[in-house]
Amino acid sequence: MRSANKPDESSRPDDAQPPPGTYPTTVYRLAVPATDDGIRTALNLDYLRRHDFEPAPHRVLDTPALLVHGSAPRDRAEWCGVLSGLVGADVTIGYSSGGGALLLAVDDRAYALTFGTLGRFMIEPEKVDPTFGVSFAVRTLQPDGIRQVRRRVVGASGRVDRSMVPGGQPIWRYGIDKWGEIVGQVCGRVDNPNLTACQAARGSVKVEGSDALRIPLGVTPERLVADLREIDRVCRQESPLADLEFIEQIRPLRPNDPRHTALTEVLDRRLGLPDPPDVGVAVPGSLVADVEHVGSYRVRVPRTGQRPSVTPDLDLGTILSHTSHALDGDRWTGLRNGTLTLYADAAGTEEMATTPVSRWITAEVAVSGSHMLLHEGQWYEIGDRHREFLRQEIARILNRPPTVVLPPWTKQLANEDCYNREAAKQRPGLVLLDKKLLRTEQHPRGIEACDLLGPNGELIHVKRASGSSPLSHLFAQGVTSFDALRYDAEARTRLRDLVRAQPGGRDLPEDFRPRTVVYAIALSGGRAVTVDSLFTFAQVALYQAVKTLRTEGVDVEVVAIPPA
Repeated sequence: MRSANKPDESSRPDDAQPPPGTYPTTVYRLAVPATDDGIRTALNLDYLRRHDFEPAPHRVLDTPALLVHGSAPRDRAEWCGVLSGLVGADVTIGYSSGGGALLLAVDDRAYALTFGTLGRFMIEPEKVDPTFGVSFAVRTLQPDGIRQVRRRVVGASGRVDRSMVPGGQPIWRYGIDKWGEIVGQVCGRVDNPNLTACQAARGSVKVEGSDALRIPLGVTPERLVADLREIDRVCRQESPLADLEFIEQIRPLRPNDPRHTALTEVLDRRLGLPDPPDVGVAVPGSLVADVEHVGSYRVRVPRTGQRPSVTPDLDLGTILSHTSHALDGDRWTGLRNGTLTLYADAAGTEEMATTPVSRWITAEVAVSGSHMLLHEGQWYEIGDRHREFLRQEIARILNRPPTVVLPPWTKQLANEDCYNREAAKQRPGLVLLDKKLLRTEQHPRGIEACDLLGPNGELIHVKRASGSSPLSHLFAQGVTSFDALRYDAEARTRLRDLVRAQPGGRDLPEDFRPRTVVYAIALSGGRAVTVDSLFTFAQVALYQAVKTLRTEGVDVEVVAIPPA
């Protein structure tokens, strides 16, 4: 029975109007000292200078504060040219964007409150604590009323998903993979009687947590400071709710985390070694679709004494050739300032994309009793529960007896091309499809169905690797090729034609669908493929691939190719 003096939560508009005495505000927690000088360092001074925005010191109650605000006029909107060309007459519309930011030092915490279109640009992104909004949300949201989730897959795909249920639902119904996804945003309702908004609404209010916190805050100095202090108390003293606790198992490291120095030093030293432990190369998520069509890579790293290099195949050794002779302290900095360019041709003339070299480096480092993962230039702390669960899942996958038997990889077989050809000769029923692309309307550049087609239609993907980093891309490839053959009729037709035309080929049934995907792996030195020989990034990629494929009713096998 509902209380007579409490609003009906189910029928309340979704916070169309903020509670009286509050205003919806975006709050950033700053990784700077909570002093007058400290909060000034969080300003994006280059941006302020470009627009002649001048910060002014103030006080909010007894707290130091900086206020910056202004507008940026534009004489002509960028779409005016499009309209002018379409109608054959001049269209000129000007506009002005405005915004403001209020930086405060409350006790020992520094915050930035941003308003309008431009407010967030006034703050230096590197000074923002990326864990803040989610940290508050997982401690206060009503777990059965989560309204929006944004998550990013850890792995080679780089996929970002955003799901929304306006009425809210329990977190588990969003189907989040607790052990392979980073939740970057979560939105729901909070009922904290110490917050001004909840007091005014006499109930819960909508809150969104990401790197920032979007929440109605008090509009008087007294209520604003009280709200910020309550938010800080929750983050310091409250434990994450049981249903949301998993979200903090993979969290980005804060910019001011003291472990950054040790991480950089360890990584810099490893980059000077010929075979660094737990360091690898992985394709950034935004470039996965492009890599299949790359003809060459150009690596340029400053302050190393090494000229830019162009190579048809990118591996860790190529990058290390630019760091091994650099001075201590210059290696990781060089990769962050260096560029890696993708070209469609072998000569390096048809540029496709350019990224910092650092975004291609993955690494695992243990410091101060914590386990850290480097992914696309960002360090993440991996919770012990996450690591243990992942190890158990990978052990189950690897311990499953394979049904496909492949020949040893002898010393005479110099590369994957040689091995695939020899395997097709030695094992009746194997069809060589390595480097045979299926070009369709959906995949005009072509995709590789597999390296070898097994006797029962198994898609066998082969990889020889000195470490586990190239395997992350291998696992993603298996999902991509299956997806094309499962849902693209033209791709299946091309595959049937291709298999029929190969030496030792055969006719595939008209209704052919892949039923088994095999990852055949040869690690250097004859090492076994085990949980210990795959570092976390590759484990996550394998786990995700297996989960995706098994959801589609596909068996997945991991076969260790034995050395001769």
